[in-house]
Amino acid sequence: MANPLPPRPFTLRAAIILWLVISVLLLIAAGTFITGAAIRDLDRAGLIGLGVLLGALAILQLLLLLPLRRGRRSARELLSTIGIIAGLPIIVRGTPGLSLIAGAMLVAVLLMWLPQSSDYFQLTQPKAKKRFRWPGSR
Repeated sequence: MANPLPPRPFTLRAAIILWLVISVLLLIAAGTFITGAAIRDLDRAGLIGLGVLLGALAILQLLLLLPLRRGRRSARELLSTIGIIAGLPIIVRGTPGLSLIAGAMLVAVLLMWLPQSSDYFQLTQPKAKKRFRWPGSR
């Protein structure tokens, strides 16, 4: 029988819900960009490309939520990478509609790395302790 998972801390549950909301908002933004490109002839390729990129990002985030719920470190690390790489440039540029989503991404990343969340990941997927070795010794 498999070991049951320990209860998820509030910080991780909040991060999971926040990632879910972010993914839905990104899907809505992707649909808006793609339909806007279909209606207007202005910069059609750019709007379609941005819509596809945001849609792919949202789907990737949704796919990573299940392993995150199970306490997989790899999901936490990938979502953190996505949140930082996508979130920081949007906030720095000050894109009006997407800045709120980018800020929420960075908050979700922070929630996943708080001590309570880190303790949960340590329980579900313990890291092997590294032993100290002197240089040149085997």
